[in-house]
Amino acid sequence: RRLPKRGFTNIFALDINEVNIGRVQQAVEAGKLDAAKAVTVEALVEAGVLSRVRDGVKILGQGELSAKLSFEVLAASKSAVAAIEKAGGSVKLLAAAVEQA
Repeated sequence: RRLPKRGFTNIFALDINEVNIGRVQQAVEAGKLDAAKAVTVEALVEAGVLSRVRDGVKILGQGELSAKLSFEVLAASKSAVAAIEKAGGSVKLLAAAVEQA
């Protein structure tokens, strides 16, 4: 029996990695992620936090962050930005996120 097809697939949707700040903190404590350098997609893949590079990374606010880190990511939630700035770090959103918004 044939079934109707509903909805659509957005061919322009970005495939984004999502990482909680608690997971980033674990990588810093384990010595896999250097706190002195900027946290980018490539740095997260090298540290083993992400398995592969996709279209970008979104930082989510679950967990605690105590290290002073500088993030260069595609997007970040409001709670993640607040937690990063509270720890003394900074967040730089890349240009692709500005084009989407």
